[in-house]
Amino acid sequence: MKIVCQLIQLALLSFIVNVGSAVAMPAETYFKPVETMTAQISPDGKFVASVAQGDESQKLVIWNSVDGSKRTLIDLKALTPRDASIRFIRWIGPRYIVAQFMELKKGVKNLLDTKPAYRLLVLDVLGSKSLPPKVFEVKTSGWLVHALPDEPGYFLYAKSGIYSKVYKIDVSKLNLLNQKASKLVRKDGGQFTAQNEVASVKGFAARWFFDLSGQPESALYFDEGKLHLSRIADGISSTPIKSWTKEELEEKPSTGEKYGVLIPVSISPEDGAYFCLDTTAEKDRTVYQCNFSTGEESVVYRSDSYDIVDLIIDESTGALIGVKVVRDGKLEYQYIDESIQVNDGMTSLLETTVGASIDNTVKLYFSETHDQPGRYFIRKQGQKSDQLVASKFPHLDGRLESRQFHDWIQVEGIDIPYVLNMPKGNGPYPLIVMPHGGPLGIFDHQYFDYYTQFFVANKYAVLRVNYRGSSGYSAELEEAGIQQWGNLMLEDIYQATKVVGARKDIASSQICAAGVSYGGYAALMMAIKHQQLFRCAVSIAGVTDVNLYLNSPYTSEAQTKWLQENVGDTVKNYDLLKDISPVYLAQELSRPVFIIHGEKDEVVDIEHMHRMHMMLSKFNKDYEWKVYPDMAHGPADSEHHVAVFSSIIEFIEKNMK
Repeated sequence: MKIVCQLIQLALLSFIVNVGSAVAMPAETYFKPVETMTAQISPDGKFVASVAQGDESQKLVIWNSVDGSKRTLIDLKALTPRDASIRFIRWIGPRYIVAQFMELKKGVKNLLDTKPAYRLLVLDVLGSKSLPPKVFEVKTSGWLVHALPDEPGYFLYAKSGIYSKVYKIDVSKLNLLNQKASKLVRKDGGQFTAQNEVASVKGFAARWFFDLSGQPESALYFDEGKLHLSRIADGISSTPIKSWTKEELEEKPSTGEKYGVLIPVSISPEDGAYFCLDTTAEKDRTVYQCNFSTGEESVVYRSDSYDIVDLIIDESTGALIGVKVVRDGKLEYQYIDESIQVNDGMTSLLETTVGASIDNTVKLYFSETHDQPGRYFIRKQGQKSDQLVASKFPHLDGRLESRQFHDWIQVEGIDIPYVLNMPKGNGPYPLIVMPHGGPLGIFDHQYFDYYTQFFVANKYAVLRVNYRGSSGYSAELEEAGIQQWGNLMLEDIYQATKVVGARKDIASSQICAAGVSYGGYAALMMAIKHQQLFRCAVSIAGVTDVNLYLNSPYTSEAQTKWLQENVGDTVKNYDLLKDISPVYLAQELSRPVFIIHGEKDEVVDIEHMHRMHMMLSKFNKDYEWKVYPDMAHGPADSEHHVAVFSSIIEFIEKNMK
C-alpha cells in the first residue's frame, strides 16, 4: 500500500511540475484544411451557397434552408485537371449562382511563366436534385461587375480595352458549358453588342462603380498615360473627378504626410466617397475612405497581417463588411466586427451579418470567438434558434475551451498591449511567448488564432505582445517601431513576459519563445538576451543575420528603400545591425533552441538557418534543426503544419521539464 501511495504522489508531482507534458490534441488531429472559405445567401433566403475545400479540390455547395439538405453543384477537380480555385461567388436572382474560378496554366519551365486563366460559370440551382445542374459559361474575357438585384437572371459584365464597355447579359441566352460555337450557336449568345451596352469609357478600365440598383456611377481607367476617376453620365464618362500621373502613382508620401496615394477600389455608402487602398504602401493592409471632391481621408479597417486583394461589400447597403486577403498563397475572407462584445473579460465575440434575403426576414451571419473558429449561421425572423450552415474548421467546433485576457504595460512612455490565452483551470501553466511576424504594420487580434489555440489545447498559456511597430491600435504605437527592430521591440516583449510570468496561474520557470519570421528572430533573441527568464526558443523561418536580410535578392527596389528607412541601412549601420543579429551572438547562448526553415523560402532565405546552424555547431550549443525541402516561408498546408508543430511540441515538452 505504501508503494502504491508513493507512486501516486510521484505521478501527481510530475503533473504539477509539467502540466503540458501530455499532448492533449496531437497536431494531426488539430491541423486540417479550412473547409468553408465563404458563403452567400440567395435573395429569397431559401439557399446558402458556400465554397468548400475538399481533400484535393474546391467545391461549390448549396445548403437548403427549408430541409437542411446539402448538395455539391460543382467540383473543380471534375471540371479541370489544372490547379484551380474559386475566387468569388455571387447570386444572380434566386435561381442562378455565379462562380468565377482561376486555373493555373503552366508553361515550359524557365521559358513561359505560370499564368492564371479566369473562367466565369453560371449554375442553375433549381434543377432536379437527381441530375447534374445546368451550367452556363461566359467565354468572353472580362469580369462580372454587378448582379442587378432588381432584374433576376441578368447581370452586368465588363470588358476592357482601348474602349472599355459594360454589357447587360441574360443568363438564359448564354452557351452551356463546353458547348461549341457554330453558325447556329453564337458565342455567349451573341450578347456583346451595342444593343446590350450599358456604359463605356475611352481607355482601359480597371474598376467600375455602381449604385445599389446597378446604375453606373463612375469608372477608374487608364488613358493617355494617366489614371482617371470619372463620373458616368448617360452611359459615358464625363470630366474626371481625379487624375494621377505615373510619377504620382509611384511617389512615396513626403515626411509628415498621413497617407500615400489612395486609389478607389469600391464605392462607399457615404455620398461622394470611395473605399481606397494605398498604392505606395509596402503591403496593402489598410482600407481607407476618401472623398476626392472634399479631400477628406480616414482609416476604416486594418488587416492584422495579410495583404488585402479585394473588399467584401454588403450588396444591399454598400457597407464594407470584410476583406479578401492572401494567407499562405490562398485566398481567405476576414470579416469586420459590427460590435466587439467581451463576456466576463475572457471571450471576444465577432459577429457580422454577411447577407440577407430581399425582404430581410432571413439573415446569414458569420460568428467567431477566440476559441471557436468562424461559422456561418442562418437567422430567421420569428425563430428562436439559429441554424448552423457551415464552419471553417468543423473538426474543432466545440472542442476548444480557453480563457483570454487583454491588458497593457508601459515601456519607455508607450502603452504596449498584449493578449494572453490560457486553458480553463487554475494552472499554473507553462507559457509560450509568441511574437508576431512582420514586424511593422502587423498586430495580434483578439479573435481566433490558429497557432495560439493549438498550444492552448495542449495545456500551454500563450502570450502575444503587440510591441511597438504593431498596427491596429494607434499611430503612436506603430511609428514608435521605426528603427527599433532589435532594440525596444524586444524590450516590449521582455517586459510583458515578466509581468505575465509573475501571475499565479503561470509557471514562471517554464517559459519558451516561439515565432515565425520576425517572430522567429525575436524568439532567438529572447533566449540569448534573457536566459534567466526563457528556458528555450523555437525559430521558424527566422531572420538570423539582419544585414543579410536587408540585402535579400527577393526584395524590390521600393521594399529595399522601405527597409532602409524602417529597419536600418547596411552601409551606414552595418556594425549596429550585426550587433542585433543572433548569428553573431550564438556564443552567448546557454538555452536550447530549435531552428526550422523551408528551402523554398523567398522572404527569409534559408541561408539564415545555415549560418545559425554553423555558429551553433561551432560553439557546441544545445540545438536542433530541421529543413523542409518543399516548404516556403513557414508551413502553409496541413502536411507541413502537422510535421512542424509535432516537432515543436516534442522539443518544448523535452526542454520544459
